[in-house]
Amino acid sequence: MYKNPKEGTYYSRTRDMKLFYRLWKPGHPQGLMLFLHGAGEHSGQYSHIGVECLQRHIAFIAPDLRGFGKSEGSRGYIRQFKDYLDDLDELVIQLRNQFSDLPLYLFGHSLGGLVAVRYAQQFCDKVTGVILSSPALGIRLKLPYFIKKSIDMVSFLAPALPLELVKWNESLRRMKWFQPRLPDWTNRLLEDPLATIRYTPRWFTELLHSGTAALTDVKQFQSPILCLYDRYDTVVNSGLIERFIESIASNEKDCFVFTKGNHQFLHDGEVLRHVFRWLDTRMGGRNRPIEVSENILEGDCDAVLEI
Repeated sequence: MYKNPKEGTYYSRTRDMKLFYRLWKPGHPQGLMLFLHGAGEHSGQYSHIGVECLQRHIAFIAPDLRGFGKSEGSRGYIRQFKDYLDDLDELVIQLRNQFSDLPLYLFGHSLGGLVAVRYAQQFCDKVTGVILSSPALGIRLKLPYFIKKSIDMVSFLAPALPLELVKWNESLRRMKWFQPRLPDWTNRLLEDPLATIRYTPRWFTELLHSGTAALTDVKQFQSPILCLYDRYDTVVNSGLIERFIESIASNEKDCFVFTKGNHQFLHDGEVLRHVFRWLDTRMGGRNRPIEVSENILEGDCDAVLEI
């Protein structure tokens, strides 16, 4: 096995666009994990998961979503959310041709989590299971009705208008009143040349509408699922995540709930151990059970652990 990822591109037939991916492939993979990054991010920020997958004989592929990282497309713009799903399906088809007999698990963080949810709702027969980290089913900030309508209007009239949301966030965080209400990790995006810091009205409205659609079509989600989220997340609405998990039709659903107010926790070794234990039980690996503490939350998950 090797630790340096293979880099390549695949085509999206919907827009004749080159999309970039990184692949970590062990000699004899026992499964496949397809990872989808969050907004502003790119696949290179999750190399540590690829290296860990190699040690566990799991092939790990991480694409850059269109408009992010090294993939083509206008930065922070999406014509319709369905384009993300079509892009992903192109990649899944290619992976199935190369790894036809392997179980395939979707792993999505934030925006990537919403893409994974919508894909599993529409192509449930193509994935073995889904892992979600802080899925963006809705944003934490409650927008007044007139602001939502204004954004919809701008999205219609000027869908590709560039908005420096990351820079706005950093400017607002200098004011004490906004500090506890806004994410504190956006400054790292400004230091990463591959990070996306511009967004458009159309991207934002498509994100909101797709989160609503995911909750409307909740019964269409039937895949085994592991969901990790923070009850006090400052970016996404944890209440909507809980509602989604409680309502899905899947017979296998496990949750790990954090209470530290974090949106991003996938660089925590203990969190990743929970992820790989969950995978082990489904891939016939070491089959180590997930340690469940005495502090069990109320809910409809098969196993819920608060951390």
